[in-house]
Amino acid sequence: MKKIIFTSFLLIQTLLINAQEKVQIRTTSASPASTFDQEVGSAKIKIAYSRPLVRGRKIFGELVPFDKLWRTGASDCTVITTSEDIYFGNSILKSGSYSIFSIPSVGEWTIIINTDITLHGETGYDEKKDVMRFKVPTEKSPYFYETFTIELNDINSKGEAFLKIFWENTMVKIPIKSKEDDMLLALIDQHIVKGKTQDANLLFQAANYYYSTNRDFKQAIKWLLDAEKLNPQNFHYPNLRQKIASENKDYASAIEAAKRAVSLADKEKMKKTIETLNNKIASWELLLKK
Repeated sequence: MKKIIFTSFLLIQTLLINAQEKVQIRTTSASPASTFDQEVGSAKIKIAYSRPLVRGRKIFGELVPFDKLWRTGASDCTVITTSEDIYFGNSILKSGSYSIFSIPSVGEWTIIINTDITLHGETGYDEKKDVMRFKVPTEKSPYFYETFTIELNDINSKGEAFLKIFWENTMVKIPIKSKEDDMLLALIDQHIVKGKTQDANLLFQAANYYYSTNRDFKQAIKWLLDAEKLNPQNFHYPNLRQKIASENKDYASAIEAAKRAVSLADKEKMKKTIETLNNKIASWELLLKK
C-alpha cells in the first residue's frame, strides 16, 4: 500500500514539474508592429512601422531629442511603399519602397525619404541615399496619443490626402496626391477642350468628373447639354444635369433637366426613380415661388 502511495506521489510531482517547465510568461511588445494599405486616387500606398508607447515619459525633447535624426517610430525603420509615382510633400516620389526618417524640432520637423529600407533604427543611415528632404510645421494633436500612430486620411475625390504622424500631443501632416487627377485633366484637355470630341459618353464622363471633384459646374452642364444633343435618349445625361443644377441652386434649370430625365425614365419603367425626381421637382417649384 505504501509503495502505491509513494509511486502516485512521484507521478504527481513529475507531472507538476513538467507542467512548470512548459509554462511561459511572455511580455507584450514594447513597440507593436503595424502595417496598413490605403488607396489614394489610383495609387496603392502601404505603411509598415512599429508603434512605441509613451508609458509616462516625456517624448519630444527628451526621449526623442530635438534636432537629431529619428527613425520615426521604433525597431526597424518605418517604410512607405507606393505602387505608382505620387506627390509627396511638394515633390514627386517615384513608385517603390522607402524609409521615412525625421528630425523633430521645436515648431517643425524635417521629413526625410531614404532608399535604404533595411535599417534598424538610425544605425547605418546614409544621407547620400536620401531622395528628398522637406520641412513641415508641427501642430497640437486633437487628443493625447499614448501610442505612436501613422494614418493616411482626409482623402478626397481628387486623390489628395494627408499622411499624419501623431505621438504624445504632437501631430505633423504631410500632403500626398495621386497623379491620376493630372492625367484625367490632361485627357479632358486633349480630347474635349482642344479635340472638340463628338463622343457623348466622353463628354458625360468629363462632366461627371468635374461634378465629383467640385470643379466648374457651368462647364460640366455645357458638356452634358452637348452630350444630350448627340444622344437625346440617354437618361443619365439630364439626370446628372439636374443634380449639378440643384447643387448650384439653379432650380429652374434643375426642374427642366429633371423633367427631361423623367420622360426618359418613363420609357424604361423606372418607377422609383420617377417618384424621386417628381418629389424633387415639386420641392424646387416651391422654392421658386418663395
